[in-house]
Amino acid sequence: MQTSKWQITRFSIVYLGSQSTMFLVPGLIESSGYQGWIGIVAGCALALIPLFFTVQLGKLKPGTGWVDFGAEITGKWMHRVIVLLLLCWCVYYASYDIENFVLFFGSNYLRGTPPLLIQLLIGLVIMYTAHLGVTSIVYMSDGISIIFVGSTMLSIYLFIQHANYAILPAFLHYHDPFIAFKDSLTVMSWLGEWVVFLFVAPELKISKSTMKKLALGGMCVMLTILLGWVMTLLNFGAYLGKELTFPYLQLVRSSSNNELLGNSDPLLIGIWSASMFIHSSFLIYVASKCAAYLTGQRAKKLLIPGLTVCSVTIAYLYSRNLARYDHDYYSFNMALVWLIVEFIPMYYFFALMLRKKRQPQA
Repeated sequence: MQTSKWQITRFSIVYLGSQSTMFLVPGLIESSGYQGWIGIVAGCALALIPLFFTVQLGKLKPGTGWVDFGAEITGKWMHRVIVLLLLCWCVYYASYDIENFVLFFGSNYLRGTPPLLIQLLIGLVIMYTAHLGVTSIVYMSDGISIIFVGSTMLSIYLFIQHANYAILPAFLHYHDPFIAFKDSLTVMSWLGEWVVFLFVAPELKISKSTMKKLALGGMCVMLTILLGWVMTLLNFGAYLGKELTFPYLQLVRSSSNNELLGNSDPLLIGIWSASMFIHSSFLIYVASKCAAYLTGQRAKKLLIPGLTVCSVTIAYLYSRNLARYDHDYYSFNMALVWLIVEFIPMYYFFALMLRKKRQPQA
């Protein structure tokens, strides 16, 4: 695969921004109101910790995927348990993406359509994209990342025109250390999904400069979330802002501008949908690599369809109990589970350090 210098940065922007830019803002406004900016900035800084361990682990064998050499560090059975944990996490996370599609299109454009039909159609697209492999997924994210950043800037320009700047002093006058700490961990769980980037190897080699490139991508996503959070509060306030499910879409539709920017919601929807498909497809691709390792490369052609069906099934069960879905999706306990998975590279890093200390003694 021929790669450009910053290709992995553009991929990280699309992957991390697909979920967080759309769904993180309402939860932060509900939990912390005007001090949410603290959690966004601190959470992004904390997300660099799992990124550091991911890069350190990936640099051990740049031409080999972590799933293939991890057993040399922790042992065969411990490695298999961790790979199984990551597989389950990817399938479960992909089900969130599918259910988000159902909620968005079902409530805005496909009212009355059975959720299962939408889930099946989305599952087919995800399955096909994941089957193309990581090379095609990364190439697709190249163009989308440029449009993603450009449309965000255009949207912010539109939102500034109707913002109520009298709210700005409230950002500095409300502080609760416990809420800020809790929000920081929540944002960290959203922006710390670096463990899956171990699976871009060997197509994209992880080197010394990878840390800087991925950190830059995380910073771009953090600024996008921060701007969206600020504009939502300045346009709607804390009480109405927390009731918004899709802040960017509501901001555009509430604008009185009848020109191109005021009718840009189809553009935002298209960009978000494409980025979500990339996010979901890459998760299923990672899950298929984990499953291939656990099954000894048997029945490889059935892995992606089978894993996609599992995600669709979980999404269908959630569509029958939306209260449970909302509770799980924004639960702080679920964020802690996410962090346990995202710190997998750290476990291997410390296990490797212990092995190196014991070898001279032996």
